[in-house]
This record gives sequence, C-alpha cells and structure tokens, in this order.
Amino acid sequence: MSTDLQTLIGKGQFSCRCGKCHSAGFSRVMIGSGVTAGVPDVLESYGTGKVFILADRNTYRAAGERVTAELDKAGIAHTVFLLPGEGRAEPDERAVGSAVMHFDPSCDTVLGIGSGVINDIGKIISSLTGRQYVIYGTAPSMDGYASGTSSVIRDGLKLSLTTRVADTVIGDTDVLAAAPMRMILSGLGDMIAKYISIAEWKISNIINGEYYCDTVASLVTDGLNECMENLDGIPSRDKSSIAAVMNGMVLSGIAANYAGVTRPVSGMEHYLSHICDMRAAEFGTHSDLHGIQCGAATIECLKIYEKLRSVTPDREKALEYAAAFSYDSWKEKLRRWLGNGAEAMIANEAHEHKYDKTKHRERLDRIIGSWDSIQSVIRQLPLPSEIVPGLQKIGLPTSFAEIGFTEEETKNAVLFSRDVRDKYVGSRLMWDLGITDEIVG
Repeated sequence: MSTDLQTLIGKGQFSCRCGKCHSAGFSRVMIGSGVTAGVPDVLESYGTGKVFILADRNTYRAAGERVTAELDKAGIAHTVFLLPGEGRAEPDERAVGSAVMHFDPSCDTVLGIGSGVINDIGKIISSLTGRQYVIYGTAPSMDGYASGTSSVIRDGLKLSLTTRVADTVIGDTDVLAAAPMRMILSGLGDMIAKYISIAEWKISNIINGEYYCDTVASLVTDGLNECMENLDGIPSRDKSSIAAVMNGMVLSGIAANYAGVTRPVSGMEHYLSHICDMRAAEFGTHSDLHGIQCGAATIECLKIYEKLRSVTPDREKALEYAAAFSYDSWKEKLRRWLGNGAEAMIANEAHEHKYDKTKHRERLDRIIGSWDSIQSVIRQLPLPSEIVPGLQKIGLPTSFAEIGFTEEETKNAVLFSRDVRDKYVGSRLMWDLGITDEIVG
C-alpha cells in the first residue's frame, strides 16, 4: 500500500482536466511493519540536528519510547514535550498555547507522535516556526495525517485552520494494529463519512457550480472501498486491514490537498460531529472520538438521504417555508444550544447570507431544474440497511443513540449543522426545499 501512495506522491505537481494543478504537498509516506527503524533515516534526510518531539502520555508509551530509542542509537538529539494530563486533550487555545510555549527553538525538526490532536498541534508549531514536520501515527484514527489543515476549537467554534502538510507520514503497522480498538474504529468511521462528503460535493456542484474534480473524488472513493473490503479483518487486528484504513486516511489527506479544500473529505456528517464537540467544549456535555461520531453521523445522514429519495420539490411550499423563517429567532436558538460558539456561526452568516430570500429563490430554481441530476447522486449512496450490518458486526457504532446522544441532541446536531461553515450540505438542501421539519421531525 505504501508503494502505491509513494508512487502517487512521486507524481509531483500535475495538471488535471478539472483545470487545477494538483500536488500531494509532501514528499514521503512509510506504511508497513517495522518502519520505526527508518525514522532516523527520514530525519537525517532533512539534515536534522535536533528534534522537538510532541506527544501525549499515552502515545509516548505506545511508540514514543521506541522512537526515541532509535534516535539515541543514531545519535540524534531531541527534546520531548508531552501534552499535560492523562485524558483526551482538546485542540483548543490552551493545548496549542502550551505546546507552542514549550517549543525548543534549538530544534530544526518537529516530530509528532500520536494521531489527531498531536498532528493538528504539530502542524501548527511547524507552520509557525518554519521547521520540517514529520508525523509518526500511533493509530489509524482520523484523516488529517496528510492534510494541510489543523482541526481546532477556537473561541468555542470547531474549525479548520490552514497550517501545512507534513513532510513525511509514518505508520508502523506493528504500532497501528496495537492501538485501542476504539481508535481503529474511529478511523474507519472517518472513512465511511466519505460516502456523504463526496455526494454533497457533487450536489453542490450541481446547485451552486462549486468546483468539483472526478480525479480527487475517485481517490477518496478508492480508499473508502478498500476499507469496506477489509472490514472482516478489523476485529482480529489483521495488519493488511489496518493498513487499508491508514492508507485511506492518507489518501483522504492527499485528496484534500489536491482540491485545495476539505470538501472531498467532510460534509454534513462532520458538522454533526462538530456540533457535539462545540457543546462539549462550552457546557462539558458528552462527546466521543471524532471518527466514532462521524461514523455514527454518516448513518444518520444516510437515513436522511433515504427519505430524500422520495421527495418531489414543491416551489410554493419551499418559498412559504423560507418566508416564515425568522433568523432572529434562529440566532437565539443557536445561542441557547451552543453558547459562545454560536457567535462565530452568526458572524459567518453576516458574510454568507444563505438565508437571504432572493438567494434562496435562485437556489430553489436551480434545485428544481436539476432535481433529476441531484436524485441520481442521492441514489448512488448506499441505503443504511446495506452497510449497517457489516459495521455492527465489527463493533462500529451506527447511530448517535448508540454513543450516548439523546434524540434532542441528534435532532439539533442535524438542524444546526447548516450553520457550522459555508459548505452546502444536506441540511441546507432540506431547508431550501422547505422540508426540514418533516424530514428531521
């Protein structure tokens, strides 16, 4: 698998029929058994004199000790900073600020040892300091290893900051396969989310003329299909199955780099997860791993799209629904549910004007005129009944209820997802059609 990825990366920049020049944005990927021994060679190839190692207590125990042992054997100096605490860190101002303030300026390379939060913060440090960045993944748990953004919580809002792409991505399947099963399942959940993200990218292209690329979409779909074909090996921690998930994670990052946006890899399902994370940050409510939430949210979204298969647009009904909508009332609902995090979403609307009646009417005309094409995309999605049994068999949660969210929390995650960022997602399509209440309840 790593050979295929390296071949893809080795293409360098190339012109695509979509009109863009695509580039993976990084130079090397190493996925396989025993690749930990190659970490010193990677660092030496960048002329590294001293390494700033970023990890947390769990990831340092899982792999940091063996990585530093390899560095010691190679005579490579290093400074180690572990994020404080034993529990799951959040990528907020506190965690990022702590890591930045502990950065050793005598280091010329940043080496992240971990997964989501470690990688997000590592990319921020590298971007701020101009140092080389290498990520050593300890779990195939999320799709940000090869992306050029960092998912963070800023001012209570979950958002993606443009940072940088890692120079090298390393995944030792001996380590990855030993990761907590919940984290492996999290990676799989982040991959099945691509059913929704690719479909919504196509739908937005149809309705809004948003940029879309078949080459990019095919990369993501290939990675998704490979994961689904290897489901049965996940419970036994089969290394080829684990490598398939990690392969999909890296492919997704490459796809986002090719497109220059996160659109190919996240859609409404990610926004449902973000709403849950924002409430957790604001009120201390329950949340789960990113990919676990995204996987469960994907099934919730597929249920919505299954209902949309039988919808016939009604122009008058949609216009009446929009005319009756009060954004002032909606803002207060956002504030009550999300607290301070709502303010950034409200500020986004001040620039976007998605609730503007004229803009809505124009979108509605395009939706009605293109409904057959939209339906064609929707009908390419799997029905929940087609994939849920296989996912349940390996232990992946397939509903928000299963991971501890109430019916109200699930409903509001769907409703408020249309305000998270500026992507056109399924919850916006429902609002445009005036059918949110009957679909969501």
